[in-house]
Amino acid sequence: MSPRVNTSVRAAASAVLLPLLASFACAAGSAAGPADGDGESGHELRLSLSTGDESPRAATPIVLELAGVNEGQAALILDFPDGQRYDFEVISEDGAVVWRWAEGRFFAQVLGRETLEPGASLNWTATIEAGLPAGVYRVLATLTTVEPHTIEATLTVLPRR
Repeated sequence: MSPRVNTSVRAAASAVLLPLLASFACAAGSAAGPADGDGESGHELRLSLSTGDESPRAATPIVLELAGVNEGQAALILDFPDGQRYDFEVISEDGAVVWRWAEGRFFAQVLGRETLEPGASLNWTATIEAGLPAGVYRVLATLTTVEPHTIEATLTVLPRR
């Protein structure tokens, strides 16, 4: 694909996605937030992040889920720069990334597109099989569209019994 075509696709995607995905709220254990359009266009995407159990125990599997719901009246077109659709990062209190879902994975190097009809949702999950040590972590979930958008939650892992 020539750079000219790629540039026009990116420009069109930015024009559609930027007003759709704007701001997110954060809460312990889960987060949800609107990524509202201008209201007149009927576009409204709501992202949410769940960290599974409110306070899992150390070294137990942790399931993370990113969900996107079209709460608007019109279909949403989500453009992606490659085969990846989402990512999760877990960050310790000292700022170190202790787990990242996409690390070591390879993604098709082709443009992608997802259409989200009104009322429809998309869900992406990842599991930290080995769990985490006891502590407090920031969990970042990213919708890896051409203009990526991230939502954050706090995860508290309790010591083993």
